[in-house]
Amino acid sequence: MARAAKKHLVIIGASAAGLAALEAIREVDKECAVTVVSKEKGSLYSRVGLTHFLDGTVKAPGMNMRSPNYARQMNATILTGLAAVHVDFKARTLKLSNRKTLKYDALLVASGSSALILPIPGANLRGVYPCITRNDAVNIDRAIPRVRQAAVIGAGLIGIQAVDALAKRKKKVAVIEMMPHVMPAMADVTAAKMFEDVLRERGHAVVTGARAAEILGKAGRVTGVKLENGEVVPCQLLVMAAGVRPNLEFLEGTRIQKKQGLLVDAHQQTSIKGIYAAGDVAETTDLLSGQRVVIAIWPEALNQGRIAGLNMAGVPTKYEGSMAMNVTSVLGLPIASLGLWQVTDATEYRIHSSLHESKRIYRKLIFKDGRLVGAVLVGSHVNSEAGILHNFIRTRQSFAVTPDQLVAGPISWGRVLRDNRRAGGVGPPAAAAAP
Repeated sequence: MARAAKKHLVIIGASAAGLAALEAIREVDKECAVTVVSKEKGSLYSRVGLTHFLDGTVKAPGMNMRSPNYARQMNATILTGLAAVHVDFKARTLKLSNRKTLKYDALLVASGSSALILPIPGANLRGVYPCITRNDAVNIDRAIPRVRQAAVIGAGLIGIQAVDALAKRKKKVAVIEMMPHVMPAMADVTAAKMFEDVLRERGHAVVTGARAAEILGKAGRVTGVKLENGEVVPCQLLVMAAGVRPNLEFLEGTRIQKKQGLLVDAHQQTSIKGIYAAGDVAETTDLLSGQRVVIAIWPEALNQGRIAGLNMAGVPTKYEGSMAMNVTSVLGLPIASLGLWQVTDATEYRIHSSLHESKRIYRKLIFKDGRLVGAVLVGSHVNSEAGILHNFIRTRQSFAVTPDQLVAGPISWGRVLRDNRRAGGVGPPAAAAAP
């Protein structure tokens, strides 16, 4: 009797989501064939480590996130330097850039995202770089010693981390943001002002509410950025951090459903049976609001990749939903934003905040029905409180805080919970209830 062919699982992408999926598969199935396809050459690396490399905290090998013998340890085939070209979902095949074809039983799209390059004159000048891949980081690192002034277009997470790295390399930096304040996707007006003040105090320029109209150059190399109002920001190095787009070109012509990203169900499966998605390309359900969202952050990519991998391996597992979380530090000032931190409706949500400007300490907590659903933290307490509050939000812990507990100093969350229990104000963790 002929032996049945091994199941073949194929993963497009070798970053957080793709490798989390591979490791989840191997937890439950040691024998099936797994192939991982990555369009980038070289060793497997962490995008989280790019700015640590740029600011000099780690050397190039410090960006690597797996050992050289990782593929052998995982009993997997990892193909680097090859791009996915086309998926035939009827035949269940994936065509690669080397013209070879892989047949799959289940496919995971974890192909990540690419930097958006603004369609303005001068974008192709030398000295203009995105900052989303290892190659980008290496190119920027090589250019830094030759420049006096740097500029960054876009003050989102990638952009503000690039600003921080360049500043730590002793360069004067100008950050240009089209929104009214920096870090619009992770900071409210109060928090953003604290970071704008820090940057200006250190001699850096912050330009908000402004759009780049043209990148100026001389002899083919960037010399500055001209804004729509005619102002010119001089620079010899420009980082383009104006946004990202999901890498989904290889799915063109298929009937797969997508909006901001590929629409997935609670098992991370797309509208086409046998095709899963995770990470920057996946549109999931927000854990707290129930709305469809793309939350392109490392922790959620890991979570989604793991769930997808288990389901691909035949172990039905549901994803509880995505939750926004951003944590970073700019010139030594930490910030964290968690969950539904942007809400303003005072009838549905209760918003508690405290601010100590001279100490640069800020805390905003958002509650709904007695449960914490969002937070913004700035200052020395971020490292000690962010993880605790993240857990409170995830587990739907019910409690209340009083104004005197929101003083600018560190909060003892254990004491808050004990006080609530004595007052009868703490309900069971919502993790025990249906979401």
